[in-house]
Parts: sequence; structure tokens; C-alpha cells
Amino acid sequence: MMNNEHKSTKYKVSDKAVLRAYVSKEIHDKIRDLAWAKYGRFRGALSYEVEQALRVWIAQHTQEAHKLLNAANPQPKVAKVFNQVKKFLEENLGYVAIIPGQQIPRKHIMMAIANVRGPDARTVKTWFDAFLANKLIKMITPELYEVL
Repeated sequence: MMNNEHKSTKYKVSDKAVLRAYVSKEIHDKIRDLAWAKYGRFRGALSYEVEQALRVWIAQHTQEAHKLLNAANPQPKVAKVFNQVKKFLEENLGYVAIIPGQQIPRKHIMMAIANVRGPDARTVKTWFDAFLANKLIKMITPELYEVL
């Protein structure tokens, strides 16, 4: 029997490897808590979230030339408000860092805009539309957006 087969069912074990790394306790606790909040306490939730974070990191470090060619040049005022929104998300909703490729629920973006610029629905919609128009975010699904 091959090493990658289970004795009783003879199925092929997935192509996974153990990654042992030392990170700060703060980062460990944050990603564990976020993974458990998102998926519940099932075996593999933390591994899945770490793998997704590493995928984003790899994409950032292997597509820099592509990003430079397609970089958005937002209006300064829009960029300033977007940075305020990102800061609010990090300080109040538990995001570690808002980076390109990160996916954020629409309701979190709307909540952050409301807190930074005011709760009026027209104001929130105007800023949300400005982020889209300036290619700071893009829609993945109607309720999920990616930071560019």
C-alpha cells in the first residue's frame, strides 16, 4: 500500500503539507478568532484562512508589474476618504490590514463610510459609488467586494 492511502478506505490523502511558523500571539489569536467566527470551530478552519492569506500574499508579490500597469489613479479626495474607511475597518471591525486582493462584505464598507462621512444614505451611496468609479474596490458578488 502506498503512503498516501488510508488503510481502511484506500482513498488518496489531499496534497497538504505542514507549515510550521512562529507568529506573534496577537496575530495567531486574531486569525484563529476570525476563522472560528466565520466558519465555526471545525477542524481545518484556521488552516483554510491561513492558506487564503498566503494566496493573497503570493499574488501580491508575483503580480507587481501587472498591478503597476493597471494601477488606479483615484482623485485625491476619494483616496483620502478610502484611507479613512480602511482605518475604520482595521480599528473597529477587527481587520488586521486592508490590502489589495482582500475581500470585504458590502455591509462593512457601508458601515465604515457611514461612520467616517455621516450616516445619510445618499452620502454613503455617493462614496461607495466613488470607490467603485475610482477602481478602489470591485464587485465579486453583490454583497462582497475586493480591494484593488
